[in-house]
Amino acid sequence: MQSHIEAIANAMPDPIFVMGENGTYLDVIGGQERSLYADGHPLIGKNYFDVLPEKMAERFTKVVKKAIASGQLQEIEYQLADTEVAGIEPVSTTEGQWYEARVYPLDSDAYQQAAVIWLAINITQRKHMEEQIEQLSSRDPLTDLYNRDFFLEIVDEELGKARLNQRALSLAKINLDCFKRITDAYGHEIGDKAILTAAHAISHVIGDLGYIGRLSCDQFMVVLPEIKAVDAFRIAKLAQETISSQTIALTDSDTTCLTSHAGVTELRDESDDSQTLFRRVNKAIKSLDGTREVTKIL
Repeated sequence: MQSHIEAIANAMPDPIFVMGENGTYLDVIGGQERSLYADGHPLIGKNYFDVLPEKMAERFTKVVKKAIASGQLQEIEYQLADTEVAGIEPVSTTEGQWYEARVYPLDSDAYQQAAVIWLAINITQRKHMEEQIEQLSSRDPLTDLYNRDFFLEIVDEELGKARLNQRALSLAKINLDCFKRITDAYGHEIGDKAILTAAHAISHVIGDLGYIGRLSCDQFMVVLPEIKAVDAFRIAKLAQETISSQTIALTDSDTTCLTSHAGVTELRDESDDSQTLFRRVNKAIKSLDGTREVTKIL
């Protein structure tokens, strides 16, 4: 029976590590699936801090001690590359793999110290799927900018940070002027080209300064943390100039450029919320009707 149990355990595709309270790898069972796991046997007898990055070793130590002290199952997710673990032969040299570990105290003195079993399961594929789902739920499929719902969440979050830290925050909205005319005359394929041109221009200007959302087919909004309205005005103007400097081919012989109007506002009062700022930027844009201005602060 003992030999059968050992044979079954060692054939397991996922590894079970026996981790000592003193920070030592005491044993390794299973983990035969080499497409997912490096051979962990060279770790036996070594201390976590000798083979793992320091922060990861600290996390492992805390989880092991908590499982032993509580006598209860502990669970942990972590990302770790084979190349970050000293003493093993890497299976992969790419980015760190994701693991889910189930950690439970051993009710045995077989290892002459308190210990836990650490069942590690490679969940990298699941993590990648979750990232793809999150990407799909937060991004506009055409431009890869944040979609309306996710962008509004970002604005609320950044407003909260700005109020808490008493820092500046500005909001800019850019509306394309001729999008409907282009789609009506030349079709949605050219319309999509116009939207992408504007999105790339805005992204090029904004960079890491803030977050960009596509609110509707021809409307973009930018939240700029720690930037006052006067500076946001200059940024919006530069984005508009960058948009209008692009040439869009309508046919083999016809081209056009895009123009836009923009409104800018900032966090001014503790009571200001996202809806307050939205109303202000929309009012700023509407107030440009009949004027030669293309950008306004309100």
